Amino acid sequence: MDAPEHRLPSGTSGLGAGFVAPPVGTGADKVDVSRLVQMLWRQKWLILGLTAVLWLPAVLLINAMTPLYSSSAVVVIDPHPNRVINIPTVSEPMGIYLDTVNTEVEILRSRDLAARVVEALNLGQEPEYAAPTSKPGLFSPLMEEGRTLLTEVTAMLPDSLAALLTPPPRPAAPTGNAQEREADRLTEAFQKNLRISPGVQSRAIRITVEAKDPQLAARAATAVADAYLAIQVEAKRKATQNASEWLQSRLDELRQDMTTTGRAAVEAMRSETGMVKGRDAPLVNEEMSALNGQLAEARTAHANAQARLRQLQSVRPGNPESLTGADIGGDPLITTLRQRQAALNAQLAELRAQYGDRHPALNRPTAELRELNATLATEVDRVVRSLRGEVEQQVAKIQDLSRRLEGLRAESFDTLQADVRLRDLQRQADASDDNYRRAVTRLKETQVLQALEMTPDVRIVSAAAVPGGPVGPGKAVLAGLAAVVCGAIATGVALVRTMRQRGVYSSHQVEALLGLPAVGIVPLLGRVKRSARTDDDPYSNTGGGDFAEAVWRLCARLHLVRTGAEPASVKGGEVVMLTSSVAGEGKTTLAVALSAFLADTGRRVVIVDCDTRRPAVHRLLGGVRPPKGLTDLLEGDATLDQVLHIDDRRRVSVIAAGRPVDRPQILLGSKAMLSLLVELAERYDVVVLDTPPVLSVSDALILAPLADRVLYVVRWARTASSLASAGIKQVRQVGGRIGGAVLSMVNAREHANLEYGARPPSGRSYRLRRIA
Repeated sequence: MDAPEHRLPSGTSGLGAGFVAPPVGTGADKVDVSRLVQMLWRQKWLILGLTAVLWLPAVLLINAMTPLYSSSAVVVIDPHPNRVINIPTVSEPMGIYLDTVNTEVEILRSRDLAARVVEALNLGQEPEYAAPTSKPGLFSPLMEEGRTLLTEVTAMLPDSLAALLTPPPRPAAPTGNAQEREADRLTEAFQKNLRISPGVQSRAIRITVEAKDPQLAARAATAVADAYLAIQVEAKRKATQNASEWLQSRLDELRQDMTTTGRAAVEAMRSETGMVKGRDAPLVNEEMSALNGQLAEARTAHANAQARLRQLQSVRPGNPESLTGADIGGDPLITTLRQRQAALNAQLAELRAQYGDRHPALNRPTAELRELNATLATEVDRVVRSLRGEVEQQVAKIQDLSRRLEGLRAESFDTLQADVRLRDLQRQADASDDNYRRAVTRLKETQVLQALEMTPDVRIVSAAAVPGGPVGPGKAVLAGLAAVVCGAIATGVALVRTMRQRGVYSSHQVEALLGLPAVGIVPLLGRVKRSARTDDDPYSNTGGGDFAEAVWRLCARLHLVRTGAEPASVKGGEVVMLTSSVAGEGKTTLAVALSAFLADTGRRVVIVDCDTRRPAVHRLLGGVRPPKGLTDLLEGDATLDQVLHIDDRRRVSVIAAGRPVDRPQILLGSKAMLSLLVELAERYDVVVLDTPPVLSVSDALILAPLADRVLYVVRWARTASSLASAGIKQVRQVGGRIGGAVLSMVNAREHANLEYGARPPSGRSYRLRRIA
């Protein structure tokens, strides 16, 4: 079962209405949302009032805010412009990459671009960008003197302590002249009002400028876009101009390199090495090729002549068969002789076949053949000698050609090295010539590009327009937000104040926190009820309304009211002491009311004011302070009859506190006090003791063991439970018999909410009426 809810009463001095007391019991660790909502509803007027107090200044401040206007221009990255002529630019157009848009966004946010816009718009003349006037503070001289004094003191301290106490150095003054500082200030101020927003998955970039003047906002957004395009055009033009100047400076070097170290070096190398080109190769190579041919021919001729020579050397002139197959070089004489020799041999063969070997007809052909062989041998010898001379000539020719070829080979190696160097020089000369021609061509192209208007890689697709209305501050939204924040603050204040309350709010808490039965709940005796019914006595059972009913209920619970069947002597002589933890808990008022109510029922009642330090019983009874009282009686300066006074209106006997003494504890703890209580108990049915607070002085602790029962008074919603528990503990430690606790000064309506639910029980209330 959840713990009941407890609320602080409305109208209680110093406390807000509707506070929820801390829960007790088994449900103390649970969060009851319904109770929290109910508590906030009970505090609605506090929350609404505090919200209104906080919200009204906020609304006035919001209403005083200057409206802001916003104007935007949109540029798109377009790196593919149409070209008038097909000449490659010096600076390549920006590519469409992932980081291209982010890079351009940073350029738009750059300080250089903002400075250009500030200068172009002359923002220093605009009212909202005017320089603030700095005035020295009221405490500036005092701060300077304190700083100087602290510096002098730390100079006399040790280094370790001086390092801790030395004031920090002043910030360095801004460098530059006043004009530069003003330009920096304007640039920073403009950058705060500039917003650059890249498009989502697009090449568009939105440029937004906020200003108090709508015309200025539109002009500034347009100026940012124009400055951005101008920066791109300027960058391209500057790159082209730098390239043109560099090419112009390089042309002279390239021209000199082409003439002096190019062609001239090649011609000088040709003249020095004699490298004059023929049809297909240098002349040395041609000569070597010719000599190789001649050497091959000579060797072939030598081989042929030597072969013919060996054949002819093997010929026997007398043997005509030996000349068969022999190369005689085509000599006609030898050929004729060989034909004649063949004819004679045929003739001799025919004659031998016809006549035999010894016939005289063979003599003449045989002699002729013999002469012919001799002639043929002579001719063969001549041919052999001729071939030998030819062989010797061919050998000499081969040797001469070989020597010449070796010389040409050596010359060819040197020529080859020279040719390599010449070719290298030729390549360098060609490269220099090519570089020069290219440089001249590129210089002309860059001059053409300089003459043309540079096209930026971005274009404006949406120009900035003058805004029709302000974009901020959203006064309605801010006012609503301020209302929410103020309401939250007010609710938080209410919750915090609730958390800080430690009072006792209901009979449940009396039993749970203090461990005492709640014998009575006495409502607050308001001044309105007194003024409304002047003929009623608030301390009488016929006046006071709810207060009278509560005191009557207390008497019934304490069994202090005599029933009709009970004899008068049965319940006489009971000493009831009323005390509390601290002052101002309604203890004395309850004691007087309890005495008066019991006297109206026919009981003999006496009330003793034991609070000698701050006596109040005589004041509440409407009389003057008697000259003799309790202290006089205890010290022996007066008798009981002298200090005992009768209130005729309420039929209550009263013993006032008496004159003040230094140590009332000694008198209250004396045997005289005990004797007094015994005598009063014999004379009266009820003896009511009004004592000082337990935690303030020790008087109540001295009297507690002497009383038959102690009523512990706890002020509703004001006395902390910890204080009440401490006071009850001390009373019990001295042997006091606590009969229960009484909640005093209770707000009836709020307490009904605590005890019975969300609202007090409805219906017509019962009131005591005076019987005529």
